[in-house]
Amino acid sequence: MNFPKVNFENRDTVLFSFERIAEKFAHTVYLKVNNASYRLVDFEFYAFGNALPDPHTYKHEQQLAFGKLYAHGSGIDITFGDGTNYCGMLVRSVVKLYEGTGPESGFMKQQIEGPQNVATELLGNLYALTDGKPNDVTFVDIQGRNQDASFYPAKHVLSGKRIGLTPKPTDPEDVFMNMRLRFVPVLPKFQEFKQSIRGVESLLTDLVKSGKLETGVAHDILGYQKVF
Repeated sequence: MNFPKVNFENRDTVLFSFERIAEKFAHTVYLKVNNASYRLVDFEFYAFGNALPDPHTYKHEQQLAFGKLYAHGSGIDITFGDGTNYCGMLVRSVVKLYEGTGPESGFMKQQIEGPQNVATELLGNLYALTDGKPNDVTFVDIQGRNQDASFYPAKHVLSGKRIGLTPKPTDPEDVFMNMRLRFVPVLPKFQEFKQSIRGVESLLTDLVKSGKLETGVAHDILGYQKVF
């Protein structure tokens, strides 16, 4: 699969790459771990290099690679490095797909929230070491594959500040801490499935006040009226 890579030429190209990757996860891509399938519905980007020296990045050697799972103390990353620049995408929330579900839930079974819970869930699908079976962990891109009519594209992709960061001495004005590097694909609502978004009111308030989201769209996402 020709999955988008990060262009580390300059800050703008890096940020645009993050947006492209977020759009792919929102509309055509899910993660398959052996027999289990997941939508990625909340994730944050971390990168360190000449173009974007984000001090909140772990800068682990695994983040220099592309397309790997990197488990660490905060959860699990999907890596987007290029051998020179460090880059990881922390997965904060996933939605488990299929497994006996139907149209009333949008074929979505369960949402798993929190980076450490996500890591436990994903790695829990690996085969036992005693099985001797090879594991299959891959992205599935449904673009151009009309047969997967049970995959519903996201209605919106929200962006906001990353969660739980603390100030860094090398970022005295909190420029990196305040960058909108968290992305949340907003899925359609169904009778038996409604997506949970951590800090949704503050996220939407920030987007409306900055002119990046219309009030009516924010109300639709919330499901109720709110003064922003």
